[in-house]
Amino acid sequence: MNAKKRNRCFVRRFMALALILSLLASVSACKPKKTAEQEQELFDAFTNELFASDITENIINLHWTLAFPENYGIEDYEISFGDLSEEYEEETFEELRNVLKELNDFDYELLSKEQKLTFDILKTYAEDNLKTEGFRLYYDYLSPTNGVQSYLPTLLAEYKFYKEQDVKDYLDSLRLFPDYFANVMAFEQEQADAGFFMPDFEADKVIDQCQQFMEDPEHHYLIDSFNLRLEETDFLEEADKESYREENRQLIQDTVIPAYGYLVEELSKLKGSATNDAGLYYFENGREFYRLLVRDSTGSDKSVEELEDTILDNMQRALETIWTMDLDGDVFDRMLECPVDLSDPYEVLELLKEGIAQDFPVPGDLPFEVNYVPASMEEYMNPAYYILPPIDYLENNVIYINNSLSSDDIEQFVTLAHEGFPGHLFQTTYFYGRQPSRIRKLFGFSGYSEGWGTYAEIYAYQLSGIDDDLLLLNALNKTYTLSLYCLADIGINYEGWTLEDTQDFLGIDEDTSREIYEILVEEPALYLAYYGGYLEFMELREKAEETLGEKFNLKDFHTFLLDVGPAQFEIIEEQMEAWMEEQA
Repeated sequence: MNAKKRNRCFVRRFMALALILSLLASVSACKPKKTAEQEQELFDAFTNELFASDITENIINLHWTLAFPENYGIEDYEISFGDLSEEYEEETFEELRNVLKELNDFDYELLSKEQKLTFDILKTYAEDNLKTEGFRLYYDYLSPTNGVQSYLPTLLAEYKFYKEQDVKDYLDSLRLFPDYFANVMAFEQEQADAGFFMPDFEADKVIDQCQQFMEDPEHHYLIDSFNLRLEETDFLEEADKESYREENRQLIQDTVIPAYGYLVEELSKLKGSATNDAGLYYFENGREFYRLLVRDSTGSDKSVEELEDTILDNMQRALETIWTMDLDGDVFDRMLECPVDLSDPYEVLELLKEGIAQDFPVPGDLPFEVNYVPASMEEYMNPAYYILPPIDYLENNVIYINNSLSSDDIEQFVTLAHEGFPGHLFQTTYFYGRQPSRIRKLFGFSGYSEGWGTYAEIYAYQLSGIDDDLLLLNALNKTYTLSLYCLADIGINYEGWTLEDTQDFLGIDEDTSREIYEILVEEPALYLAYYGGYLEFMELREKAEETLGEKFNLKDFHTFLLDVGPAQFEIIEEQMEAWMEEQA
């Protein structure tokens, strides 16, 4: 559930007084004692109302959460991309306080086991997000990798049409771009006035990204992808399809592309207004904001200092292991070799799906698609990514591959494992398939999801067919590299490292150091989700192995983690204590 798009309305529970005694007697009125069944019904109603309120905050949330919202009683909703105003921010924090008040009215002991887990996750989530009050201008909505200008076109290119209303909603969404980007630029101007505008090197990347998006409007990928999706529908007459095709073409060329031109023009005007082109450390209260970001990114309750020590310890262990390995002279030359044919990603994903059966629960037999990042967006997109399906239509699973960053080596193999099996696609569809409460399906928790993706990568090396030395060396190289990025992230944003400090630490050339430095300034705590989350999973595994001894079973452990699903790691650890007692 996105902290920036929190709930606006919440169910109110009114309990009648069973008895009112005389005030003169100073005896308080009391509420009738509820049964467990009554309290559990009330809790489900409360969380379901939160769910409906959250997903109707904007059309993207709604469509990507529910293919058929009418089946959930949602038929009246606003076509919106959300609001970045200060007034809206104030409302969301007030509503979070209301959530906590509502939660504290429930009798925790009367809730079911699953409801207690949901309660703990939701309460911790609300408390964590309330700590971000006052940091509104520290957020970056136009970052090159995860900015709205980047992810909105990606989601629109995969906007599925399940019925004609979806086509209409999609076209209405295109009409939002001018006003929404005006809203975004009002926020950027507010940031500039307060000294929080992005560095020029970041603005240049966003401007370049927008300019690439605007190229070749006659053959734009949002026109081609719309036509293809429309052609696949079976609920429209050909005349209607042609009408919608023309409407979409006009909106892309006359509304969306000019809106990107507006971003280019307005961002160019604000260049030079940044007061800080280094890490968060140099903003007032920047270190405190970074602590909150790290908590949100990793899902770990470790302090930044504790996390840094953990990363250093693991990096040192990786180095010591490499130094003690008896390696052949050409092993480093063979590190990236992959015995698997990578030419067909579908075949690779099927191989991974079959390969995980020994140590993971059986994957569901769900279809998936592999698509490719549009050429105009390749430069600033990740090597690959998975788009979550609607919770009521799990068949819509899509993995995107960035051809400009793909390769024919072992890293491409484990990247597909990260996105597919046993990574995001598997973890998501498995958890959804367990039918958890609706509200649980809105919580992604980057530390859990990306940490699991990294865990999946490390595991997948053994499925590639490489020998044991190469397997261990690749795994150690992966974790060592992530350690470097995470320590540099902490150094830049929490300890005030300069570019020169970063280059000295990394020990590489200036151009590469600058590239890494700029990414970590643009996306603070980015890599900590991947590696901090991974380390939390490994700590849980080591604890389970030590506690259970011979009774530890890797498949059972993985099943436990997947059953619990996305959550903060201290809550997962509490759940694991009970699970280990059951195993013993």
